[in-house]
Amino acid sequence: MKICLEYVSANPNGPITVQHARAGIVGDILARVLTHQGHQVTREFYVNDAPGPTLTAFARHVAAETDPFAAEIAHSARGATLSDIIAAVRVRQGAALGAIGVGFDSYVSEADLLSSGAVDRLLTDLTASGSTTWRGGALWLKTTGMGDEQDRPLIRPQGGPSYLATDLAYHRDKVVRGFDSLIDLWDADHGAYIARTRAGLAALGSDPDKLRVGLVAPVRILKEGQERRVGKYGAFVTLEELLPQTTPERLRGWCASVDPTIPLDINLDEVEAPFSVRPLSLEAAVAALPTALEQVTATLSPRPLAEVAQCLKLGLESTSAAPSVVEAAQAALQQARALLGL
Repeated sequence: MKICLEYVSANPNGPITVQHARAGIVGDILARVLTHQGHQVTREFYVNDAPGPTLTAFARHVAAETDPFAAEIAHSARGATLSDIIAAVRVRQGAALGAIGVGFDSYVSEADLLSSGAVDRLLTDLTASGSTTWRGGALWLKTTGMGDEQDRPLIRPQGGPSYLATDLAYHRDKVVRGFDSLIDLWDADHGAYIARTRAGLAALGSDPDKLRVGLVAPVRILKEGQERRVGKYGAFVTLEELLPQTTPERLRGWCASVDPTIPLDINLDEVEAPFSVRPLSLEAAVAALPTALEQVTATLSPRPLAEVAQCLKLGLESTSAAPSVVEAAQAALQQARALLGL
């Protein structure tokens, strides 16, 4: 199966946060497992780089060096244009994610979707299908009763496409590129967008079941019994700030040990994630690995794989099993750790 797996997709106006890092690690593990199962996986990053008030304001901050991150980008950008600034942010984000073993095969630009006419064609086709209505000076997608409680705007009253319009154009582009399955990892607060995105795909004549969305809950950083709420760049602790206090392997272990839909506490006072699992014999743990991989793809959670890896690790530390069983367990643990990126 040809799969497009999209994750992180941080806006190009800030550093990679710990929340982004969690999504990146989960996405990377999913990509490893899906590839191991024989699927053709494209790891994708969607860049929200369309000119608008947010990026215009960020460019002004960079020009004036009004905060630490803006000043650092000003010093690293090759020029002063918005494209120069966005490129510098992407390099910075990529370096931070690369430090924890997270990378991508392709980047898709929202600005390119707009300039290519993909968004205009989307609006034309949705209107022709009878799936839109003009009301109050805005163009609305008819999503009421399709898992959504109300219609959603595609063109705002003040003009210009909404986020939903460009996002639907992006998902349509993935379908056009021939992907059999679209897997997205979104922040937990984006859950309401699932129904409207699926409704938009259905209105375009695409199978909405092609889209699977995994939600990634927030992360708290704890140190000396206190939550660290503020980092160098403001209200979010960044990956760059966290890494000197831990290791990429430990961070990946933390993120794999808890289902992504559950908020994650990372306690820097502990060497590794407290991880309790149901004890299994070495033979049972080896036999459980294939089922765990199936559960990972079914739930979009790396925890089943992390559980088996923990069982294998504990079993090998205390076993008196036959050499052939130990050898099989060692090979299974090596495979599990490779898939977890450890």
